[in-house]
Amino acid sequence: MPKGPKLSPETRLKAIIDATRAGTWEWNLDTGEVVVNDRWAQMLGYEPEALEPMTYELWQSITHPDDAENAKQRMGAYLRGDVPHFDCVVRIRHRDGHWRWIHTRGQRLEDEQLTANWVCGTHLDISEERETQHRLQRLAESLPGVIYTFVLERDGTYRFTYVSRKSMDFYGIPAEDTLEDPSALFDIIIKDDISEVMETIRRSARSMTEWRCQYRIRVNDDIRWMEGVAQPEEDEVGRIVWHGMVMDITERKQLELELERLSVTDELTGLHNRRYMLRTIEEQIARAERYGDVFSLVALDIDHFKRINDSWGHLVGDQVLEQFARVLRSRVRRTDVVARTGGEEFLILLPNTDLPAARHVAEDLRQATEREHFDNGEGQSFTVTISGGVVTWEDSLSSMRDLLSRCDHSLYEAKHQGRNRIVVTTQS
Repeated sequence: MPKGPKLSPETRLKAIIDATRAGTWEWNLDTGEVVVNDRWAQMLGYEPEALEPMTYELWQSITHPDDAENAKQRMGAYLRGDVPHFDCVVRIRHRDGHWRWIHTRGQRLEDEQLTANWVCGTHLDISEERETQHRLQRLAESLPGVIYTFVLERDGTYRFTYVSRKSMDFYGIPAEDTLEDPSALFDIIIKDDISEVMETIRRSARSMTEWRCQYRIRVNDDIRWMEGVAQPEEDEVGRIVWHGMVMDITERKQLELELERLSVTDELTGLHNRRYMLRTIEEQIARAERYGDVFSLVALDIDHFKRINDSWGHLVGDQVLEQFARVLRSRVRRTDVVARTGGEEFLILLPNTDLPAARHVAEDLRQATEREHFDNGEGQSFTVTISGGVVTWEDSLSSMRDLLSRCDHSLYEAKHQGRNRIVVTTQS
């Protein structure tokens, strides 16, 4: 290709400055004289003539006092050789009275032919970028969670490139600390939950689908429930980047857990209810069929409970049920499951318990109940007896329905034989 005439350095520099719309400044350290180009004046709303003669003192008078002092300190550090460049952001007052954010950079001229010390540099108006950043920051602060950007490098390392300031409210960790050391955030996740968090991140990276996870953190001895949600994308160099938000769902989670507890709990006695018991029996049968686990079931019924209600009222009847529930809780293992399945009907699931051992448990409960003193509400005590049926899961049973039917049959047989007794049903 034919070569055209070369551009002079001055022409090339002017084209670059015009293209970047940069204001330029030159500062004589010996005299205090300042020289600026037209663009420097225009970005602040002035005609160039209005700023003549331009001096350091004039620049200082239209610069925000806090920023002028910061710029002075940074310039001093640069001139002493403490830092390699002069670089800072300052607010300079526009002719209309509002502040403009100006990014200023400078460098000392090193030329033996110069008879004075000059520092030259540029001013770029970044007000729009700062305003956008401010709006995004306000938006982040108004959202009910921590906004973040998380990067998984190709070598498996990870880091945060952005964390909103709410991280201090949620995690007790300043955003700057998280950016510097991402492990600061992961270290406060409850040990039992951290593996699930990391696995869901890996799964999201493999499938490039939304990451969503609930986990617990410990902050100042308080346990909080968090929920994170983020959408992954792969950047041009193969890194996986998630943009998302983490919210504190402690109150919601506590409500969910309480509703779950209520849904499987008998309101009067505090024992489990029929729904929970049936679900647990199904799970126990599945384990028995897969691993050969042994378990037994005990059905108990308070004898002549209707007489108690008819004689002293339903309030006394409720008190009997509550007191009987306490007897049950006090005499079973922590691994046993006790439920009130009807008015005066109860079921006890005994894991890892064969038929003789289950019969012993049921008989112990029968005797303990018979020894218990119940109050009729008028200062008089009375006794209560129970009847019970015991059955163990075995190969002849094909379903939970068969198991419950056999257990009920044992209970009915105990009643038929005169109540206040335990009947055991073996394989028929």
